[in-house]
Amino acid sequence: MYQNFIDHMREAFELSVPKLYVQPSIRNTPDYLKSFYKLVQLKLEKVKASRGRDDFFNYIKTAQKFRKKLLKYRRNEEVKLLESSGVSRFSKKAKYLLKPKNLKIPTLANAQGILSVTNAEKAELLAESFESQYVNPPLLNFELPSNFKSPQEIPWVTDAEMLSMMLKCKTSCSQTPDNVPYKFLKIIAHLISSPLAQLCNLSMMRCECPSLWKESIVIPLNKKENPTVPTDFRPISLTSQLCRIYERCLLKKILQHLDTIKFWNNDQHGFRPKKSTVTCMLEAVNDWTESIDEGAQVDVIYLDYAKAFDRVPHEILLEKLVEVNLNPNLIKWIRSYLSNRKFSVKVNNELSTQKHSQCGVPQGAVLSPILFGIFVNEIPSILPAGIRCKQFADDIKIYTTIPKSDTIEDHETLMQSAIDSVSTCRYVTNP
Repeated sequence: MYQNFIDHMREAFELSVPKLYVQPSIRNTPDYLKSFYKLVQLKLEKVKASRGRDDFFNYIKTAQKFRKKLLKYRRNEEVKLLESSGVSRFSKKAKYLLKPKNLKIPTLANAQGILSVTNAEKAELLAESFESQYVNPPLLNFELPSNFKSPQEIPWVTDAEMLSMMLKCKTSCSQTPDNVPYKFLKIIAHLISSPLAQLCNLSMMRCECPSLWKESIVIPLNKKENPTVPTDFRPISLTSQLCRIYERCLLKKILQHLDTIKFWNNDQHGFRPKKSTVTCMLEAVNDWTESIDEGAQVDVIYLDYAKAFDRVPHEILLEKLVEVNLNPNLIKWIRSYLSNRKFSVKVNNELSTQKHSQCGVPQGAVLSPILFGIFVNEIPSILPAGIRCKQFADDIKIYTTIPKSDTIEDHETLMQSAIDSVSTCRYVTNP
């Protein structure tokens, strides 16, 4: 049913949206710059035809003038933006301008030293590398306890909620398995919000996630400044646009339920409103300075979860969803959502063959951060007495205060037991 729905969407998009090539370098510029750019292009064509020295230098001179005028215009626009909108919006603009527009993947070598040069070869090598990270066994059978009851109602989505979520979506042109741009969805939101809400509610009633929602197009992002091997990249999943909209509806209801039962530990600063890396750091520094002012020593160990999102065991995660008393239909839907997922890696315009992800939660999906947060929320409660911690998502710092009267060796043993406690609970960490 969902496949028919998306097929009609694609057909409507192809028939109703005209295709126009836009020069990326002169978008949103005044007419005089566009005319100047056309002049540069004409002189370039003249150089290609004549191969003359004078024509070449004339082209270079004109192109340099164009660049200067374009740079001056952009500088003036940035100043106007800063003066009219303040620092916050200017900061967002600066981040956008500094963000690399085209990800350049260098030549990569596999374990045998065989080089991947073309985009297709790089995509295939990265896909194999990402697939190898899913080391935990797949979920085979999971059944809810026979006496399981939840105070949470089935998270139905109304037409109004669906429309509101669709209109709030950020405009994006990234390719996803749906092959329907966000901008087009927002234009037709008033027409499709009701049938989409009905499809989502049917999916929740049956506890089945559409197969297209289990597919991802993975963009490799480098973890290091100069990546040289496939493990220097992390996979960011571009999932179905419509699935992401539905996930936002579910996320709102999950957060409401978790707040109702007061689920979050006070040391977790990720995934929560009015919490951030700043509040996490402030609380930690406050604890440390208090201890130092009293003449004590503070030992701190920084940990993060190895391949955090990629190695979440589905069975353990679902058990934790049962512990927080999420609605049974929602738990089963999440089980379906996480099972039998597939992905393809995209390098420029080349896609790899489809690979399987048998564990973990997809990085880049809307529900993944909250699911990971539920997975690691119990960490402070399993630490030995005398050990404190602060968490932000997959980063954790554990620390202890050593009074002058205590020996360092005893506290070293205590810190090691804290690391062991985390490890025995099947959390794999990197110190």
